[in-house]
Amino acid sequence: MTANVTGRKSHSNQNTTIAALVHIAGLLFGFFALALVYLASDNEFTKSNAANALNWHIPISLVAILVVIIGLGVSELAGVAMALLIATATICFAVIACIKAYQGRAWQYPIVPQLI
Repeated sequence: MTANVTGRKSHSNQNTTIAALVHIAGLLFGFFALALVYLASDNEFTKSNAANALNWHIPISLVAILVVIIGLGVSELAGVAMALLIATATICFAVIACIKAYQGRAWQYPIVPQLI
């Protein structure tokens, strides 16, 4: 990869588009689609974006299971409130990551550990 005037690595338009779509695929199809892209891709930029999305979606899926348990066992209101918070954060972070990927930067989702 070559550096452009701003110091960012340049990527072809096709690679940035595919990397941007990875984050949308995570919203629509979950982490199984992300894992498939991560394993099947030979492009490092796309693979990096898929890994960043997986690092968010895997722990958040586990948290969502806990939210269902809390909602069923403790309080439906608390479960719904936490589910809305998780959904809002996931959508916002995916949109930010999608825009950054289209601009040629791999954005790491905040809060979650780097598992992959």
